[in-house]
Amino acid sequence: MAGEGLMRALFVVAMLALTALCPAQQKDKLPKWRIDSRYTKNDPAAMAKLGYVSYGPFRFGNVADKPVDTVKVDDALPYLQILWVETAHFRLGQALPEWEVPLDPETRAKLRSELAELAKVLPGVDPKTRRLDPWLRLHLNAMRLEKLYSETMALFGVTDADFPPDPDKVVVDPKKRYMGYGPFLGMKDKYLVFVTEKEGPYQQYLKTFIGRDSRMPQRWHFKESSSLFFGCACESEKFPLKHDTALHCTLAFNVSQNLLDGFRYYTYDLPVWIKEGFGHWNSRRISGDWSSFDQNEGSTADMKVIEKWNVYCRGLLANDGKFAPFHEAAGWRDFGDIKFNDHVAVWSRIDWLMSMGPEKWQKFLFAVKGRVDAQWFPDQNDLVGAVRTALQQAYGVTTLDFDTKWAAWVKANYPSQ
Repeated sequence: MAGEGLMRALFVVAMLALTALCPAQQKDKLPKWRIDSRYTKNDPAAMAKLGYVSYGPFRFGNVADKPVDTVKVDDALPYLQILWVETAHFRLGQALPEWEVPLDPETRAKLRSELAELAKVLPGVDPKTRRLDPWLRLHLNAMRLEKLYSETMALFGVTDADFPPDPDKVVVDPKKRYMGYGPFLGMKDKYLVFVTEKEGPYQQYLKTFIGRDSRMPQRWHFKESSSLFFGCACESEKFPLKHDTALHCTLAFNVSQNLLDGFRYYTYDLPVWIKEGFGHWNSRRISGDWSSFDQNEGSTADMKVIEKWNVYCRGLLANDGKFAPFHEAAGWRDFGDIKFNDHVAVWSRIDWLMSMGPEKWQKFLFAVKGRVDAQWFPDQNDLVGAVRTALQQAYGVTTLDFDTKWAAWVKANYPSQ
């Protein structure tokens, strides 16, 4: 723990030096809307206290083998006022309007707790504020992302020090434990997040920089820069995210999957029941009111609005509800295979595995994610078989008795109404 404190102190010192030298922080060269006049005032010391590297410019993905930076994104979307921030593990671009905090007690209590936490390191934050201005929303989401990253590292049983600090100096050594090729859970570059209010600018971003004509939330792998991306628009007909908690949930759902994909480097996809279940598990820890669902281009996700998935899941098991048995779900490679009841089931199966403690989860995860041969080439041979073996070794369950043991846990732990 003392070593981690020293690392944090050195990080703050480094950020102070870096931001002091960065021309982008010169206020006289910035438009007024790019100056955080209420909170950090773009002051390097205030930014470093938050763990920020800068407000841009910085790299943000690539097009083919050509790097893209935030200036190019700004130039492509000149009508959009994008606020940028780079944290220890993320680069976030956000163009959101002020949001009025609703009167419902649940939302108000959640935000007051988060804003009180933020106020400890950010002067000017009023935990009881009735409005989240654009800069406060940026700071809030940056804090949420870093908190998710920290929680994920704890869940995976790792720290920043476990990963190669310099991708250019990674040497294949069969005697060492493979941890990927870079400092960001094994990825070489930071995780990217891009959020807009309207679908039009978001769609234009996807067309220009990813080559996809879509309005749906999107996860993407910038292979050349070794960075994993998530983007979304809040005013979407199918995935409305205008509510702050809805946005928080969708960030947790998608970014947690990117962190899982990036762990020990992204070279192959885990079975979809693990990815989707992990995303749901992270989202529903925040709220059960705003579920996300993955879907493929050729199939629409089977979505329903049901808040209490634990009650619904217990009812499925008690009444012989229709959902795929685990031995079938274990072999899925396509999100299109998952129906609504299956979403509930894979969430609950992950919930059950997590309930047995992080040590078992870590043993399972290291056995299925980041598999390589002696020369550190990706090994995804018989991945379903590897998952089956890992479940037996880590949890003492087989594909055939998985559902029986899971159902008994659900009955003992989930309410009936």
